[in-house]
Amino acid sequence: MHPPNRIVLSLVLALGTTAIGVRGQSLPEAVSTNGVLYMTGGIGQDEAKAFLSLAPRYSLRMMFTSANGGYLADVDVRIAQADGKQVLDTRTEGPFLYIMLPAGRYRIVANAGRSDVGKWVDVPRRGGVDLHFSVEERAHGGTGANCRECGASPYPGRPHESA
Repeated sequence: MHPPNRIVLSLVLALGTTAIGVRGQSLPEAVSTNGVLYMTGGIGQDEAKAFLSLAPRYSLRMMFTSANGGYLADVDVRIAQADGKQVLDTRTEGPFLYIMLPAGRYRIVANAGRSDVGKWVDVPRRGGVDLHFSVEERAHGGTGANCRECGASPYPGRPHESA
C-alpha cells in the first residue's frame, strides 16, 4: 500500500470509530421495570436513526405523533396484559418507545395530556410489532414537556425551576 493510501485509510478508520462512539453515547440506555426492558427517546435526527437501527431487538415498537403528524415526547403510556395485570407505566422521553415483551395480547393506553387513546396489540413469539399512536397533545401545543409537579412549560433546553 502506498503511503498516501495508508493515511487515507487511517483517517477513514479513525473517523468511523469516532462516529460510532458519538452515536452510541447519544442513545439512552435501556431501563428495566418489573422485569420489562424498554428504551425511550429518539429526539433529534441522529438519535432517531439509532433507535430505528435497534428496532429488530424489541418485540413492541411504538411511535407517538400529534394529530398533525409532529413527533411527540412526554406521552404517558400504560401497558397491561389481557387479564388486566399492569406490565408498564412510564412517560416517553421522545417519540419512540421500544419494549421487550413476551408473546401475548396487551392493552396499551397513551395520553399526551388531553385524552386516553387505547389500542390492543398481539405481540408475536418471533419478530415484533410496530404500533403508531396519534394522540392529542396538551393545550399549549408543544411537545407536552410540562413540569409534572406544577404544569409549567419550561424554557426549551433549560430545566424547570420551581419558584
